[in-house]
Amino acid sequence: MIPHAFSLTKSCSNNISEYNALLIGIQLAEEIGVRNLEAYSDSKLIINQVCGEYEVRHEDLVPYHNATIIMAEKFENFYIDHAPRQQNAYTDALASLAASLALPAGATEKVLVYNHELYCYKFALKDSKIPRRDLQVKS
Repeated sequence: MIPHAFSLTKSCSNNISEYNALLIGIQLAEEIGVRNLEAYSDSKLIINQVCGEYEVRHEDLVPYHNATIIMAEKFENFYIDHAPRQQNAYTDALASLAASLALPAGATEKVLVYNHELYCYKFALKDSKIPRRDLQVKS
């Protein structure tokens, strides 16, 4: 897995954003030379359309579907499956981050994510030499 988050520059339907996420992922995989690609999505509609189980009924999705099929055929093997939203917390966090940043077209933002031990502030205050009456809470 290669974690990336993208903020789309135009508003669109959820299904179009799901197709865009898939297409961007396929493009990244192609650019780094992946030959066998496994893709996962929480959109059963997109997965079933790409697998040919459902026909694409909305005209606005047809170009995205066609582009997905064309790009998927460039790989030696292409596999797409469902990843339930509740089991996809990592991807949802990246999607939420990208949506909240709402960067303009062409802009990038590097975000580093670190893990850190829990800082237990109650313990720190109890052992602190700072008298409690000197602590101020800003609102």
